Parts: sequence; C-alpha cells; structure tokens
Amino acid sequence: MSKIELTVAAIHAAQHPSEAFSLILKEKEGDRYVPIIIGMSEARAILVELNQSHTQRPLTHELFASLCDNIGCRLTEVDIVHYENGVYFADMLMMRPDNTIFFIDARPSDAIALALKAEVPFYMNEDVFNANCLEDRESEEEETFNPSQVLTETQEIRPDAYIEQKLLEMSTQELQALLDGAVESEDFELASKIQEELNRRK
Repeated sequence: MSKIELTVAAIHAAQHPSEAFSLILKEKEGDRYVPIIIGMSEARAILVELNQSHTQRPLTHELFASLCDNIGCRLTEVDIVHYENGVYFADMLMMRPDNTIFFIDARPSDAIALALKAEVPFYMNEDVFNANCLEDRESEEEETFNPSQVLTETQEIRPDAYIEQKLLEMSTQELQALLDGAVESEDFELASKIQEELNRRK
C-alpha cells in the first residue's frame, strides 16, 4: 500500500458548532492537506501532545499509552487507510514483546494523539489522500489556531483556554446545540463547561 506521511499543520474552529474543530493534516513533503472534523476532547488530547504538556490526571490516550507500556506493547505507526461517507478509518500498528505485529481499528483523531505521544509517524493511504486533499491553505480566510498558543507564560497546560474562548463567542442557541451533542457523545467534561457558560448568561 502506497502511503503519504503526514504532520499536524493546525487546528481551527469548524463552522458548525457541533463539529467543534478541524484537524489539518498536511503531507510532510509538499503543500497539500486534508481537513478532518474532530471533537473538542480529541482536539484537547492532540494539543496536549503538540505542546508536550502534562495534565493533572491522565487523558484517555495517555491511559492507553500507559497500559501499553505496562503490558509490553508499543505503537509503531498509524495508517489512515479508508474513507467512506465522510468518515476516515485508521489502523494502529502495534508490536508485542515477541515482535509480532497486530492492528487496532481506531478513529484518526485518537490514533494521531497516541502517535504524537509515542513519537511515531502517521500516514494516509495515497489513494485516500489524493481523493480528499486540498492545495496549500494560504488563501483561506478561516480562523486558524496555532497549537503553541495554548501555553501560558509558565508553560502550564491550558488547551481548554481556546475552547473556553470559543464558548464565550457562541450564541446561546449554538451553545445549547453543542450541549446536546456533548451529552449524546458522553463528553461530560465539555458538557459541564457549556452548562457553566449557559448558567452565567441567565
């Protein structure tokens, strides 16, 4: 399978509030990119790793990485292998202590957060990339978020700062729609933040 190595170029707010963020994956050798819609919790996990920061308690991808370390398995690479009906599918290539390889089906956002933590490469099937890629983004007018901006002056992790700012900018109707989506997806941390902002406006 021919594949293209990717990097995380940016994360920016998606236009539809329930979609939360667009993860911009750029080919490592070139100017083309593919945007993937991800949730706020996944964006937060990726931001944590891009900033090489530490959270007070382990996030889901950190828990998975710790579990792998303790049972002797390790992630070797991530491949985004398929695209269907607006959904990307990824494989995580894992190695057992006896050096045998096995695959785990994963969402690209989760897999990329783990790849960043493990410092291993991530790729996209060349056919999938060519079918969905766009040219360089210099002419785009969408608000772009530089992941390095989430660090405070003390280098303390603050990926939530950007999310909190976006909640302030949303209308009450948009917040309610986002709250419904967060509850449905069981993202209770995000739901709590949205509810706090709604309560503040009463």
